[in-house]
Amino acid sequence: MKVKRLLVTAAAAAAVVLPLCVTGTASAATGVVFHDYATGRCLDSNASGDVYTLPCNGGPFQEWVQGDWTWVDVATGRCLDSNAGGAAYTLPCNGGYFQKWQPFDVDGSIDPSIYTQTDFATGRCLDSNAGGDVYTLPCNGGPFQEWAATT
Repeated sequence: MKVKRLLVTAAAAAAVVLPLCVTGTASAATGVVFHDYATGRCLDSNASGDVYTLPCNGGPFQEWVQGDWTWVDVATGRCLDSNAGGAAYTLPCNGGYFQKWQPFDVDGSIDPSIYTQTDFATGRCLDSNAGGDVYTLPCNGGPFQEWAATT
């Protein structure tokens, strides 16, 4: 089966994007780091599947590699996922629409590398708060839903 790999953001184009095997593992990969525009904190996760933000620390749990419209945590090999209730977490990659994310350029942004990440299945945007919680909400154009991806 032939699979297309699509680069969907200018920020991801600057990153080293590696093909992922069907299981979604991302060992030895170099990814991008997502900074929340409002908090300056980085998207992070753990092996239990929790997703949150922490001060940026350069660790592999804060690196994400792009798959087929997915974001895979470098340290865990798990995909960023969500549900209709607004929870965000990681699960083993399964190819489902709740694990697929569409980045949209934030109109009028002074930094063209700032994007929202919208879940394919729910249409909700990845969001966070100053306390480090990560979840999805209806897209509202607010700075807590804006993410900058850097290498």
